[in-house]
Amino acid sequence: MNYLRLLPLLLLFLLSQTGYGQGRRRNFLEAATHGKYKPGWYTLRDGTRHAGRLRIWQTLTRNLVQVEKGKADPLNISPEELRHFTMGADSFVVARQGAVAGMPSTNPFGDVDFYRVVLTGKLQVLEHDQLVPGQGGYGPAHSLTWALRPAGETDVVVLPTEETAFAQFTAGFFSDYPPLAQRIRAGLVGYADFKRIMYAYVFRREIEQVTYEQAATIFR
Repeated sequence: MNYLRLLPLLLLFLLSQTGYGQGRRRNFLEAATHGKYKPGWYTLRDGTRHAGRLRIWQTLTRNLVQVEKGKADPLNISPEELRHFTMGADSFVVARQGAVAGMPSTNPFGDVDFYRVVLTGKLQVLEHDQLVPGQGGYGPAHSLTWALRPAGETDVVVLPTEETAFAQFTAGFFSDYPPLAQRIRAGLVGYADFKRIMYAYVFRREIEQVTYEQAATIFR
């Protein structure tokens, strides 16, 4: 028997079996992303503080913090178990009460989750990162949402992306800078201008003079 003639057929068979197995496994796996472990600290809900090397693990249904445990499986910590944590240069807080601006508190935004702190002052600006299904056959994508927490408050308010709702319910956060609040309320700037709004608010600039390039530096 000429085995050389059979070799291409054997390769085709193995490739087809590999593809079938991979496809079958994909049906049982939930899409997930994770980064490298970074040094940090985490505070549990009971107030105890711990050092460790942390990373964020995300799936389509949940966000978790993982603590490196060497050769052993990492320690998984859910947002419900945490108060806050730091990972590298980033700080995160856990929000237990959150609602979209203008919506009743009985209609919360998602579950208990953690938010990255991007700016602290009269208004604490937070960023929420959630993994969502991709569109058009693409893999999972990150959905980033802005949230605000006034100084001294515990509740987080998620900014509405719809322009009319943004104008109606967001202007009040900037009422101590009337020119800016008026332009938001009039719908002259909206959700897409949020970085420009924050730049104008922090530096007391007229928003027409704030470029998108300038605004891009506000959360660095």
